[in-house]
Amino acid sequence: MDIPKKVKNSSAIASWSGFIYQGKIALYHCIHSLIYEDSKPYNLKVESLDDFVIYGHEGEVLSLHQVKAKLDSKRSAYKEALIQAAEVTGPGVDKNTKRWFHVARELDDFSSLTPSNIPQNIVEFYCYSDGNRYLPLDQVDGILEKIVSEYLLKLKKYNSPLLIQYKLSLLQTLLDAKVISAHSKIHNEAEIKFDAANKTPISFEEIEECLNAEVLDETDECMILNRFRRNILERTDSLIESNEVSPQFSLADILACRKAIAHMDLPKLKRLYYAKKPNLSSVKLEGLSQEGVENYIAIIALINKLVTVPDLPHYQQLEFGTYLPTAIRLTISNERLSLSEIQNNVEALRENAVVQDVLYEYNNLIVEMKHSPFLLSEASKLTGKFMDVSEVGDQENSRLTKIHNVRFISSEDAQEELSD
Repeated sequence: MDIPKKVKNSSAIASWSGFIYQGKIALYHCIHSLIYEDSKPYNLKVESLDDFVIYGHEGEVLSLHQVKAKLDSKRSAYKEALIQAAEVTGPGVDKNTKRWFHVARELDDFSSLTPSNIPQNIVEFYCYSDGNRYLPLDQVDGILEKIVSEYLLKLKKYNSPLLIQYKLSLLQTLLDAKVISAHSKIHNEAEIKFDAANKTPISFEEIEECLNAEVLDETDECMILNRFRRNILERTDSLIESNEVSPQFSLADILACRKAIAHMDLPKLKRLYYAKKPNLSSVKLEGLSQEGVENYIAIIALINKLVTVPDLPHYQQLEFGTYLPTAIRLTISNERLSLSEIQNNVEALRENAVVQDVLYEYNNLIVEMKHSPFLLSEASKLTGKFMDVSEVGDQENSRLTKIHNVRFISSEDAQEELSD
């Protein structure tokens, strides 16, 4: 495949916030195309020939998109990037390919660029539905909600704020699942940008499936779990972005956790939801507290060497076994009362078929607390007792197992043990 060296080795991402902005702009354009264009595009590729590219059914490049999230308002600051956008070439690119340039700030000049050496490669500033040729970072979520609403109106489908948020959650997770794999290969495995991105196309059929997904109401489990996923992914985004300026922790584990959660199917996501805080009685919106997500991600950010396959994200150590991060928080100064709270969480684990196997698969549960590590036997009479563990609704695979004398440990103590 004849790809220019400059395209192959360039990196479109100046910052993590720019990467997130770029993805949302790509989703906006795709939905806008489904509503207003007569010919249906075939797929989207992010970070391939350009920041994102729209392909037709025959492999032709319908449009090339360069996205800049800079806050500079002078057109001159974008001169080099505009010239680069005009020079992009590769398989499927021809005189009919549109070249769009996206910016996050109003500029002093939005006129198109017509290169003297290749006058057919005109680069135009993208025009959004509000008539502006720029889209500020803090307005991208609002315009995404609006374009999803327009899509639903066109198809005469039920439209509500809850439904729009659910569909956007699915779309952003779809983007994460496809693109984060390529992104981690580029930044962690030194794979060439084009090669990594070219292997992870997002079809417009997948985008339409997300847009047409239905949700019943605020008790819909699928909707809640996907919102739970988004909460975690958005928290990792803010951590990664803040870490770019003054690195305080390794990005490898945050990226690994983000990738694993973006790819989780709903059964595994449900296990994570309960394992995070076992005393939740059911999957409900109240279980999506920001505090719980913060507690969970804080552990991932603090401790290195996260294992993300084949089960929930966890850690391993030869002497003490496996460690499962949780959002359990024991802030009570009286240790006896804290042990009582642990008892409640253990009872919830034991009675919940979705996550009861945590008590025999993991040796240590990482919690937020000030106490020294202690064993389950100090908080519960359940250790050593047999219990029935089965897949939900699968009686054939049910089995009896013995509860581990699982250990509760703070993130600081776990970090020290795992670093040995």
